Amino acid sequence: MNGWRTRQRVALASVAAAAALSLTGCGLLQDVFPKAFDTQEELEARPTAKADPSPEEEWRRVNTDAGDLSFLVHEDWMVETIEATGQSSSTDIPAYRVLTEDGRLIATLQQNPGRETPSSIPGSTFTQIDSSPADDVKLPSASGADVVLDLVTHPNAENVASYGLTARQDVPQEIAPGRSVPVGGGREGFPKLAGALRFEGRAPLGNASLKDRRDDAVQAAEDYTFTQEYANITHMLASVRYHPDDANAHACSGTYFDFESVNVDCQTVVSIYDSVRIAEAWDSRSGGTVRAGKWTCQLKELGAELDGQYPGYGEDGRCRITGGYGSFTALWR
Repeated sequence: MNGWRTRQRVALASVAAAAALSLTGCGLLQDVFPKAFDTQEELEARPTAKADPSPEEEWRRVNTDAGDLSFLVHEDWMVETIEATGQSSSTDIPAYRVLTEDGRLIATLQQNPGRETPSSIPGSTFTQIDSSPADDVKLPSASGADVVLDLVTHPNAENVASYGLTARQDVPQEIAPGRSVPVGGGREGFPKLAGALRFEGRAPLGNASLKDRRDDAVQAAEDYTFTQEYANITHMLASVRYHPDDANAHACSGTYFDFESVNVDCQTVVSIYDSVRIAEAWDSRSGGTVRAGKWTCQLKELGAELDGQYPGYGEDGRCRITGGYGSFTALWR
């Protein structure tokens, strides 16, 4: 009896061995007994070089409504003009949203940003993921610019990867009162501003944006810099061009004066003009400079006395916002 059992065990062991050899030959044994073998998954090789922007023929240049600023947009993207509010612009300049063909927001352009200038959550940590020069961007208040991607992390909030056009200078006190953060984004914090210009968006990180997953978020942000989308976004942000000579002025009317303004609403023009017109230097009519807040007005002689007769049409002075976008010319009649 014992001999029979022994022979049975030997037979079963032989069958098991044969089955094992068969499974091994088919490459299935590791799948059947996964814990008995070391698994070595093939990792997808990460790219070592960034993608190039799409070819030149796939881009179009878009002008702002005033015509004094423009930027490149990929042919697959859409641009929406957003009506200005006191939150989005201090001088009533429309904002521009760039979206993918399926409606996902890529970036928003604002000139003279208003009260919605973003600030970081206290306790946030900033990590610069990527930076590339945008030397061809020439703006009134920025001597140089970069495109920066940075990751903002906070123990109690989602990780946020954002990119934007930044200036190589500190944030002026009048733009960000009480904040000592530099323009430049990820090095130390928000806001991303190139002088009075804000052009930025957020990178999609998926689940890596959840809190307590900072390492995953960093890796996801680094991976994003190698994508075609990021290459195109960087190209768009660095394509901003300021050409004030092409600006389209619109007419405003005061009690005795007309105004031709660019990137500033008529109500603001009338308020500024009433303030500086009272100034002694303006009343002297001998030329000079008058300042009212952010505005600097260069005065000129009226050219004729207002003696009750219709004097014709002449230039009273030209005013321009300091470090921003906007100007107007006062014309007497």
